Amino acid sequence: MAALTFRRFRFALCLATMLSPVAGLQLATADGFRIATKVYVGEEKPKKPKPPVAEATTLFLDGVVYDFLKTPEQTAIFRKPTGDKPAQFILLSDEHSIQSKISMEKISGLMQKLRTESSHQHDPFSKFAANPQFDESFDDNTGKLVLASHIENYSVDTKPAEHPEEMREYRVFLDSYAQLNTMLNGIRVPPEPRMRLNSVLARHKVVPLKVELTRKGEDLIRAEHEFTWRLSQDDHKRIDDVRASLTSYREVPNEEFHHATRPRDAK
Repeated sequence: MAALTFRRFRFALCLATMLSPVAGLQLATADGFRIATKVYVGEEKPKKPKPPVAEATTLFLDGVVYDFLKTPEQTAIFRKPTGDKPAQFILLSDEHSIQSKISMEKISGLMQKLRTESSHQHDPFSKFAANPQFDESFDDNTGKLVLASHIENYSVDTKPAEHPEEMREYRVFLDSYAQLNTMLNGIRVPPEPRMRLNSVLARHKVVPLKVELTRKGEDLIRAEHEFTWRLSQDDHKRIDDVRASLTSYREVPNEEFHHATRPRDAK
């Protein structure tokens, strides 16, 4: 449940919270950067804080993104397009020592099909997701952004983006992962609402500090990120381990990878 909740809502919230642990944000360097994500379900209660339902760490280095889901332990690598090679994800399973590649061309084709199908559905959310329309308000003084609709609402605390190049890289990853997440979990509606939020944040040149998503009849979902502009030695070691796995793990088709890694009670 935690993993499903995390995958479904983490990128729906489209967060890039600038909560650096150092005093003030330093200029980004070639050392890469890290985002630690925590997702919570339900109203925030300071006197009785709830533990996060899921956590992940996302590392950016040399144009490659390494995403580590804590529970269950899963790794996804995102590579931008180079030359005539399209962007792609590589999924790794340490338990089975296998990997599987998925091109963004394949994912984008499926998303276009979902948009067309959803636009013809009678279900209100499906039709909304095909072409979401929000009433937008943004307060320049407080940085508060609200996207409201009759289906779902986003409430976002933001601050100005101080490193636009890095945020553009992060946005590309967020949009791409939102689409991958839709495909892997068999979600039958396109991820347009969360991608629309990405677009609004980019237009205002802000990054979110906290984002809350509410839908009628569902628990509130809150996501928070801790953003650090320099990778630690442990981060570099995790990346080195992933690179070693890429050379040793057996490559399998997407269907075989999905069958091997899905929860046992779902097989």
